[in-house]
Amino acid sequence: MKPKFLVILNQAINEGVLRGYKKASEHNENPNKEYLCETIEECVLGSLYEHFELELVQKLWASDGFTK
Repeated sequence: MKPKFLVILNQAINEGVLRGYKKASEHNENPNKEYLCETIEECVLGSLYEHFELELVQKLWASDGFTK
């Protein structure tokens, strides 16, 4: 049995985006763009770390498709 890598990756990213948006908007009705993006990025990385091993997340982050 093989996991559906892209499905899991997409789910982890979506969870992180939603969590980050909610977190950024929780205490500030209109968060600025920079704070919103930073919070979403932080939560997406956290979600990736929950679903994948550290080395894989670092490889994904360094490869095309992700920017620092």
